[in-house]
Amino acid sequence: MVWDVGANDGYFTYGCAQALKRHHADGHIISFEPALAEQPALSVPATWSQYADIQFEFIPLFVGATSNESTITLDKAYDERPSLHGKPALIKVDVEGAEVEVLKGAMSLLEEPHHWVVEVHGDHLLEPVLDFFAKAKRPVDVRLLQPHWLLGPESRTIKTCWVTTQLH
Repeated sequence: MVWDVGANDGYFTYGCAQALKRHHADGHIISFEPALAEQPALSVPATWSQYADIQFEFIPLFVGATSNESTITLDKAYDERPSLHGKPALIKVDVEGAEVEVLKGAMSLLEEPHHWVVEVHGDHLLEPVLDFFAKAKRPVDVRLLQPHWLLGPESRTIKTCWVTTQLH
């Protein structure tokens, strides 16, 4: 099971779908993208026959600390899907500075043995993100962006790193 928070154009969503297919696994991928109305192409590949064993859900909402008409918490989304309870998940968060708000709405998921990958935008958010994982007693690694062996480093306007929970 994969939770793609901040799906954007679907790069991570469909990369995970391909990985599931390589491992001959069916799967469930939930992609959150508030700009879905402006990016209807995001859901098109989900209809392709190669993904017949993957169940996709595309949720056109922000993910945050509270739920309302435009925002949902990860805990609420999880509670609304009891068939997914007890199944390990990969949760990717890439929300351009709203990482803390997403984690505030995921307190029960942080206590579960899911694997988290959180892209942190800016040094000012790193400590608050690390604090959420520490309170949940989840050891993490902080990974700085590495230059691509062929393309070189990415050009970013703000320092970015990945916080990943350690696998047991």
